[in-house]
Order: sequence, then structure tokens, then C-alpha cells
Amino acid sequence: MKRIHCVGVVVMDLLNGPIQQYPVPRLQSQVTAEWLRMMPGGGAANMPSAIARMGLPAGSFAKVGDDINGEFIVRELAKLGVDTTGIRVAPGEATPFTFVGVRADGDRTFIHTPGANLNFKLNDLDFDRVLATDFLLYHDLNVMPKLDGEPAACLLAEAQRRGVVTFLDEDFGYGPKIEPLAAMLPHCDYVIPSFDDLQAIYPDATPEEMASQLLKSGARAAVLKMGRDGCLIAKGSDRTRVPALPAKIVDTTGAGDCWDAGFIAGLASGEDAVTAAHLGNACAAFCIEAVGGSTGVPCYEAVRQRASQTLKEGRQQEPPADNDWRSCYPKTGGN
Repeated sequence: MKRIHCVGVVVMDLLNGPIQQYPVPRLQSQVTAEWLRMMPGGGAANMPSAIARMGLPAGSFAKVGDDINGEFIVRELAKLGVDTTGIRVAPGEATPFTFVGVRADGDRTFIHTPGANLNFKLNDLDFDRVLATDFLLYHDLNVMPKLDGEPAACLLAEAQRRGVVTFLDEDFGYGPKIEPLAAMLPHCDYVIPSFDDLQAIYPDATPEEMASQLLKSGARAAVLKMGRDGCLIAKGSDRTRVPALPAKIVDTTGAGDCWDAGFIAGLASGEDAVTAAHLGNACAAFCIEAVGGSTGVPCYEAVRQRASQTLKEGRQQEPPADNDWRSCYPKTGGN
């Protein structure tokens, strides 16, 4: 079975919702929400968690502080079967933390404390351990200032030299910038960003134009995630749009991370890029039907079944009336 590793950030997520509006000092100093959840978040938590929930081997490579939040993240990921031996515990540093305000429509906003991510460096990674894999996703570009750009490009270049298939995703983070992206694209087999995020770099580009720019800058293939509009796959002169699946939206946290998981799991299972993109869309649909960054993701077979309905019938399907995939959900885990 193919192995999948992810380098990126892990965060203690505190999700609260539904948030109708935020407090205003001296005018409305308190608002009330209905629910609260605490769980691991960030690309290097959500994506490997989704991979593990689907039953594939996954490893997370990230940095946390030597505090109770860091201990919680490592413990909960390990419960799901994620290999956490690559998560560096940094004495004296704080584990990253994010307050996630979830609106009634499932959209969300973030208040982030970066903590150890500000000092996440190349020498925090054991190259041989990171690259002992078949697929490597560098996640959360724009959030790790001492790793993004040239240092990460060295990691991806070495991965390709060793025959590892490389992927690059981003987070809006401190704001997308062209320089680190440009340094890393020549070493990417697939770049799989959010179309909305990269509009900060390519403000007037259509999806097709943006994808062409990414290929021109060195990526071997580009897949743009476009939310309710599905995704666009670009490789060579081919451009293929894959429609999104309908879903009962509860919380969109982690949707892009779970799309990555479904897409890479499909490729790891021998599927072509278009079929893998359908799997990515199905995995993202499961994600947004539950609170949390990967909580709703079932086993790979259930994801494949949901994707195959669209593939076979050539049309989008209504989401299941109830949880048809219940038997496929992990019976243990902290999420």
C-alpha cells in the first residue's frame, strides 16, 4: 500500500458556532453560540487524518510546543493511526492555536496564534524520514516563513530525485506571495491550490489562465480547487473541469485539506487524475457535512462509492438522506 506524508502546520483548533455576528465593545459585548469543539487542525493534521480515516498509511511532519495543546494534538492524531514520529516538539515554544468562528451557512473566519510555526525550519525535519514515502504533500505555503520558498524547494527537489511524487498546497496565511511559490513550482508534480487564494497573486486571471501560469512557472500539473464550482485540472494543453458534489453544509473547515486527501488517495490507488479529482470532491463533500477538519471522512470505499455515482451517471447526486456510510467510520479517535 502506498504511503503518504504531509509537511505543514498542526494547530489546536477551537471551533465555535454558529456565529451570527462578533461582539462590539460597549455596544454588544457578548454573543451566544450553540456548540464548541476542540480538535487538531491545520493542513498537516487534517489531511493525514483524512488519509488515515480512509485506511491508507499517513505521516505528519510539523512542529508543536512542549505544552498541553501539543500533547493533545499528537495524541489525537496517533489515535486515528497517523504516524506522528515526525512532529517536532520544541521546548519553550507555544503550540499554534486558532479560534474558528463558524457561521450558520458553514463558512468560517479565523483568529490565529502562530506559535512554533514561526520558527519551523528545514533542520526541524529528518529528510530520510520525511522522504520514506511514495507521495509527499507540502501543505500550508504562506504560513511557515522560515521554511517556505527556497528551503522547501530543496526538500521537494530531493523528494523528486528519490522518486517521490510531490504536491504543493497553500493557505492564505500571511498573504500569498509570488516569490516562495515561484521557487517551489519547478519541483512540483502537482500544485493543488485554492483558486480564491491565488487571486491575490493573479487578480484578473480566469481559472484556465491561472492554471496556465502555474504550468509555465514549472509545475508538471495544476489542479485549482474552486469550492462549489468543483476543480480545474491542467496538464500540458489539456484542461478538464470536474464538478463539485452536492452536500449538506455544516462546517467548511478542512474542505480543501480533505480534497487533497481524496485526490492523493486516488492517485495512490492507481486512478488517473480526473478520477482522483472526483474522489477529492467526494472527500470534501463528506468533510463539510460534519464539524471539524476531517471528522466526516469515512473509509476509502465509501468515498469511492460517492464519487462513482457522479462518474457513472454523468450528473451530480443529491447527498444521502441519512448516514449511508456509517459502517465505514472509524470506531476510535478523538475527533
